[in-house]
Amino acid sequence: MSATRQRALDELVPEYHARLPIADERRLIVEIGCGRGDATAVMARRDPDSLVIACEVNGATIAHLALLLEADDIDNVWLWHGDGLQLLIDLGPRSVAEVHMWFPDPWPKPRHAHKRLITAERLAVVADALVVGGRLRLATDDASYLEQALAAIFDEPRLCGEVVPRPGERPLTAFETRAEREGRATFDIVATRVV
Repeated sequence: MSATRQRALDELVPEYHARLPIADERRLIVEIGCGRGDATAVMARRDPDSLVIACEVNGATIAHLALLLEADDIDNVWLWHGDGLQLLIDLGPRSVAEVHMWFPDPWPKPRHAHKRLITAERLAVVADALVVGGRLRLATDDASYLEQALAAIFDEPRLCGEVVPRPGERPLTAFETRAEREGRATFDIVATRVV
């Protein structure tokens, strides 16, 4: 890690780190796996009336997002350096308006499929956290991951979901750019909590 990112991890990430319980009245969006955070920063600037909690386990990449927040004076993003699903549990039931998962690791080998972010158990945590009418928004470039995610959503009685055209307001991510360059299609799913 560069000295600049190490400083950001040591000084800026704690400054921007989400503190629970959330006493903010803005619409709450949780982004699980924000990576370097370039798309997060774009989304936050486009939606200043929402509060985004960007979750990432990798210290170097969340440090990069902290640097973006500082440089652009973005005040509607908080950071969560750790497990985004644990954050959803800690926030409590019916507390989140949207959960974003942009291009999670598809774990393509069958023996690793249990590590995927969208499984029945993990999706139940997401459904618990969403308000009624709240949405899970997922993007992937892996067709088998898409199929597994749709199957899990269809099996979760609190969610109704489908593949949708790429939303124009969703920021372009580095993973999406790479997929397009390599000729892979990308897919968006929106699942809404209905009960």
